[in-house]
Amino acid sequence: MSSKQKITHLHPHKVKRQATSDSLEYSNNSSHASGYYDSGSGSTKGGVNSQLVSPSRSSSTHDVESYYREIFTKLPYNTQRAYISDYNEFAIFCKQANLQGFTDDFSHNELCIKQYVEELCRSPLAYRTIKRRLSALSKFLGVAKLPNPIIRSAYLRDFIRLSLIENRKYRLTHKQAVPLTIEMVEQINNAIIPDSLLELRDIAIINLMFDALLRADELVRVCVEDISARNNTLLVVSSKSDQSGQGQYRYVSSSTVSMIQEYINEANTCPKTKQTRHVSDLRGLHKGILFRRLTNHKTALLPFDEQIPSHKANVLNYSSVYRIWRRIAHRAGISENITPHSGRVGGAVSLAEDGASLPELQLAGGWQSPEMPGHYTKQANVKRGGMAKLSAKRNR
Repeated sequence: MSSKQKITHLHPHKVKRQATSDSLEYSNNSSHASGYYDSGSGSTKGGVNSQLVSPSRSSSTHDVESYYREIFTKLPYNTQRAYISDYNEFAIFCKQANLQGFTDDFSHNELCIKQYVEELCRSPLAYRTIKRRLSALSKFLGVAKLPNPIIRSAYLRDFIRLSLIENRKYRLTHKQAVPLTIEMVEQINNAIIPDSLLELRDIAIINLMFDALLRADELVRVCVEDISARNNTLLVVSSKSDQSGQGQYRYVSSSTVSMIQEYINEANTCPKTKQTRHVSDLRGLHKGILFRRLTNHKTALLPFDEQIPSHKANVLNYSSVYRIWRRIAHRAGISENITPHSGRVGGAVSLAEDGASLPELQLAGGWQSPEMPGHYTKQANVKRGGMAKLSAKRNR
């Protein structure tokens, strides 16, 4: 994130929300996370003191400001936006509920969070969103060095767990991404014969996300040098499930490697002269971010400078990756509502249906915990169950 970019820091009055007498109206509009941060005007201090931290806690405000300057601004841009959005939501709740904000009083903080959980459970928010917001508050309490009942209170932990169950907020929702199965990948590859740089890039993206079970935020950070054609591997340098930052290796099929190489070769060829681009040409694809934005004519990559922050450079973001998936689905005649996460889900489901073990699934998708891939294994096992066998015998 550049120093010139300004972000709202815990200022509820800069975020528009409408409220009814019963509950707050929640929105995931990312524009609510954008606003202004001005270290010179002291706006951060005012925002923190007025809503999240009691005015008497000047030392906590100092801790938060230090964290913002020295650590927060170094986090990925989307992570910053998520934290800011979650903090703003809680600040709005405190203001509307006439709550003082966090203090040195453990019981006060416990009551404050309990009331917030009750409000969240009355909202249409999903389980993961609620858990993420509480995690953000727990992080804030740690940064501000204030009593943290989310961690220390057995009462509050049980209250949160039981409230989520009582209000039908379950960990696995029915809104999971539609799986892009191996059969659908083959349908795409058979239906679309790429004859342009745009299609070469898009087909390579779909196949790579399926093979390596990539999230969208992992895909947009893939670099040319991360792919090893010799070893059929992709090094995912940083990911949601790799908090240590050591990187993870994912498998890439030979056909996908060939698609990527075709895309690179086309990108490194000038469409007018048909000559290979020089390594100094910023429109070339010799190193750095692999998947980039194209010119209006879709015949060449836009110039890419590694010195420009990623959210300002000519690289893809989630919205552009989403549009690629929708465009490819339409071209291939796929009616299901597949999204960028469909490749990861579909890859896991296809592996599970093919008999992959839980450790094999974890390795393929880079999961640290067996919980999520275990869910896909359970889904696959249903097709091997007694009723499935009986239906097959009776041709039902």
